[in-house]
Amino acid sequence: MTGLVVRLRLRMWWTAMSRSSLHLTSSVLGALAAIGIVVVFGPLIGLLALRPPELTAITVPLFTGITLMWVVLGVIAAGVDNVLDPARFAVLPVPARALARGLLAATLTGIPALMLIGLAFFQVLAWLSAPVAVPAAALAAVLGTVTAVVASRAVTTLLARVMTTRTGRLVGAAIVSLTTLLPLSLNLAVARGQRIDALFAFDAGPVARAASWFPTGWAWALPFDVAGGRWLLAAVHLVLALVLLAVLWRVWVRQLERVLTSPLTSSGGQSIGAGRLLPAVLGRSPVATVAARRIRAWYRDSRLVAIALRTAVLPVFFVVQSVVTGTPGLAGAGVVTLAVFAGLTLMNDLAFDGEAWWLHLTTGLRGWEDRLGRALASVVVFAPAVLLTYVVSVALGVIQHAVAWGSVVLAAFLGALALALAVGAYLPGTAPRTGGNPFAATSGGAAQGCLTALVSFVGPLLLVVPVVLGAVLTLERPVGRWVVLLLSALYGLGLLGLGVLVGGRRLDRRGPEMLGQLAHAQM
Repeated sequence: MTGLVVRLRLRMWWTAMSRSSLHLTSSVLGALAAIGIVVVFGPLIGLLALRPPELTAITVPLFTGITLMWVVLGVIAAGVDNVLDPARFAVLPVPARALARGLLAATLTGIPALMLIGLAFFQVLAWLSAPVAVPAAALAAVLGTVTAVVASRAVTTLLARVMTTRTGRLVGAAIVSLTTLLPLSLNLAVARGQRIDALFAFDAGPVARAASWFPTGWAWALPFDVAGGRWLLAAVHLVLALVLLAVLWRVWVRQLERVLTSPLTSSGGQSIGAGRLLPAVLGRSPVATVAARRIRAWYRDSRLVAIALRTAVLPVFFVVQSVVTGTPGLAGAGVVTLAVFAGLTLMNDLAFDGEAWWLHLTTGLRGWEDRLGRALASVVVFAPAVLLTYVVSVALGVIQHAVAWGSVVLAAFLGALALALAVGAYLPGTAPRTGGNPFAATSGGAAQGCLTALVSFVGPLLLVVPVVLGAVLTLERPVGRWVVLLLSALYGLGLLGLGVLVGGRRLDRRGPEMLGQLAHAQM
C-alpha cells in the first residue's frame, strides 16, 4: 500500500508538470532553491564536527526552530502537500492507518521533505566530534524529521475539519493566532541574557538546554544529552519524543478515519441567508454585486477564511517582538508586511471561483467591473485589519514617525492590490478544491505560489520606493509629512486604477481562455 501511494503521488506530480509549463518551471526553481540551501548550509552544519561538542550543541535550537517553523508554515503559508487528497480515497476500502503510512512516505518524497532530510543528515555528521553521540544523532534525525511532517499534517487536518462551521472558524482563528506566536515563544526561551552571552563565547550549551525542553526539540536534544553523559536526561527526552510522535500520529489517523467515512461533498452543507446588508450598503451595481459576493466568500468559504487568518496574524509576530525587544522598526515592518500580504490575497482570487466564473462571462460582466469589485471586497475585508494593527502599534509606542509610516503602509496596500489585479488576470494560480483542506497546496501549487508571491512581493516594495524616499526626506518637516501622506494616497489610487484597467482588458480579451484555465485551477 505504501509503495502504491508513493508511485501514485509521483505519477500525479509528473502529470501536473507535463500539463503545465508554469508548474514545471516553478518546481524546477523550487528544487534548485532546496538544493542550494542544502549545499550552502549543509556543509556549514557538518563542519561543526571540527569544533568542540559545546559548539556543536547549536544544532539543537537550530533544528528545534526548523521543526517548529515546518508546522507554523503549514498553517500560515498553505504549505501542506495535498497532491493526494485523502477525501479521494473515501470510495475505496482503504484503512486509515495504511493510508497514513502511504501519505507519510509520499510526503517524504517531496522537495521540502528531501531538503529537511538532507539537513538532518549533515546534523548527524556534525556530531562526529563526539562519536558516542552519532547513533543518537541518527535517531534524532529520523524522529525529528518524521515529527515535523506528522505534526504539520495533524494540525492542518484537524484545523481543516474544525473550520467547516462558523463557530469552528472562530476556534481556528484562535489556534492560528497562537500557532503564529510559537516561534516568538521559542525565541524568548532560548535568547535571553546569559544564554546569548555564552553563545558569543562559543558555548551553545545554555541555549541548547533551553531548546531541549521545547516539544519540537525533544528529539533533537538526544545527541546533546548523550555527548554530555546525561543518559537519564537522554532517556527522558527519547520517551517524550516518542510519546509526542505517537499522539500526533493518532490525531492524524483519527482525522483520516473521519475523512474516509464521511460523505463526499463539494460545497454547501450550510443554510445561507438572503443577505440584505451588503446590497443596502454597497448598492446593486455590477461592481457592488461582485464585491458583495466576494465579501460573503471571505467569511463563509473555509479556504478563504484560512487565508484571511494567515494574512492577519502573521504580522502579529513582528509587533509582539517589537514590544518585547523595544525595536520600533519591527512593528513598522510588520504593518507594511500586512498591507502587502493583504493586497496580494487577490492574486489567485479567480482560482477560488474556478469554473463558477462562467457566470461572469455569460452575464456580460466587463473585465474592469470584475477587477474593481474584487478590489473593493479586499478593501472592506482587510483595510480594518491593517488600520487596527497600525493604530495599536502607534498607541503602544512601537511605531515612531506615525505619519511617515502611514504613508508607506497606504501606498504598499494599494500598490499590492494593483499588482495583484493585473498579474491575477494573467496568472490565476491554483487553489484547494471546494470543500478540501484549506491549508493544502496543490500539485506544484506551493512552488508556483511561492514563485508568484516572491515576484509580487518584490513588486509592491519597488512601487513604494518613491513614497519611502519622500517620507524619509520629510521626517523633520511636519507639513511635508502630511503632504507626502496625501500624495501617497493619490499615487496608490493611481496604481489601483491602472491595475483595474490592465487586468480588466486582459479578461475582456481572453475571457473564454481564462475559463479554460480555471477549469483546472482547483485540485
